[in-house]
Amino acid sequence: MKPVFLIGLCFLLVDISTLEGQRIWNLDQCLAYAWEHNLTVQAQTYDVKIRKTSYLQAANNLLPTVTGQTSLDQYFGRSIDPGTNSYVDVQFLNNSYGIYSAVDVFSGFMKLNTLAMERQLFHAEENELQKIKNEVAFSVINGYFDVWLKEGLTAIARENYQLSWNQRDYLVRLVEVGRKAGADLLEVEANLAADSFLLVQSHHLLEEATLGLKYQMNFPLSDTLPIDTTKVPDLTGNLDTLTMQSLFALASEALPDLKIAENQLNAAKKAVQISQGAFSPRIGFYSGWSSDYTSTMKDDQGRIIPFPDQISNNGSEYLSLGIEIPLFDRFSKYTSLKKYKLLYSQAKVKYNDEANKLKMGAEKSLTDWRSSRAEYVSAQKQLAQSAKAFEAAQKKLDKGLISIIEFYIQKNKVFRAKTEVLRTGLQVLLQERYIRFLMTGSWSAG
Repeated sequence: MKPVFLIGLCFLLVDISTLEGQRIWNLDQCLAYAWEHNLTVQAQTYDVKIRKTSYLQAANNLLPTVTGQTSLDQYFGRSIDPGTNSYVDVQFLNNSYGIYSAVDVFSGFMKLNTLAMERQLFHAEENELQKIKNEVAFSVINGYFDVWLKEGLTAIARENYQLSWNQRDYLVRLVEVGRKAGADLLEVEANLAADSFLLVQSHHLLEEATLGLKYQMNFPLSDTLPIDTTKVPDLTGNLDTLTMQSLFALASEALPDLKIAENQLNAAKKAVQISQGAFSPRIGFYSGWSSDYTSTMKDDQGRIIPFPDQISNNGSEYLSLGIEIPLFDRFSKYTSLKKYKLLYSQAKVKYNDEANKLKMGAEKSLTDWRSSRAEYVSAQKQLAQSAKAFEAAQKKLDKGLISIIEFYIQKNKVFRAKTEVLRTGLQVLLQERYIRFLMTGSWSAG
């Protein structure tokens, strides 16, 4: 037996039964694994947490500030006595305490606008995380369907090789009894060698596709990854009545892409308002209490007044309402306002650009789906006709009415038709899955 036939026979004997006992991965499981192990997703998760701390701090900045202060001072030589406010030339100890509070009464609404801006930026990071997860999912789904396609092509190539092998055995017996010429056997063996090559090639392409899926999932390359090709996801709803406008409206609500641009646009608007608030006067309310103890404070009998009494007697409180009016700061506020107005205009352009991309994506998805479905229907018709022609060719070959070359022409047509039905059918499923994602924002099969 020729080596090329042995190679094809080895691949022919490979069967799904070899995967018994192994975990079969469906698409949802592959997506969940990819989201958990993808490094870009992990990095963006930290960006969300970091932005959340900024958002929380912006809320905390609305609270008053409270400061406590204490000091212990030892004086030597000529110093000012805190009790009499006069110079003394003695060594003494001074211990002071104080607590102070301040709150902004009005500052051009800068803190409120900062809080609103940080909220928008926080939501933008959350939506960015979902966008990255969607991008990872899109790559995984394409890889999954590619493996599915290559597995199907391998199965068709195996079936085709089996048919050629059976034909060779049948023709060998006919040549041995003199009913067929040896030249026909040479033609059969040449075709068998070609089918063996296609079978080997299909296995190689399947291995490449599986490797690509593992890479997208960040899956261990040394582990096996058998996928589930038995469950076909169904799409609820009638896509024939779906328009580009309605799909765009659904996608605008379901997907994070346009929401990110909207968050950034709102944040840019708040940044302009913050810059405008810098021109406003600032009103603040302040309060405090302070007291001290010093070793020079003595009573009429020359004894140092006790610590509790000094703290009580020396205590002072104050309430203050202050206003700050900006007069001149080298035009920095004007420059800042101009910059943030430009950034706001830029954010508007980016929002419109993102909306146009989403519209084009919605229209393209519907166009691709309709084209794929038309190709699939055509491929099914072609397969049905090719199968009938091949069945007739088999009967004619048995009766000697056609040559072996004519028989293989019909056989190869069936092979190509099966390949196209598989390819276009999976393409329809992939396009339907993507449209479902645009409609719901979820990659789950549901």
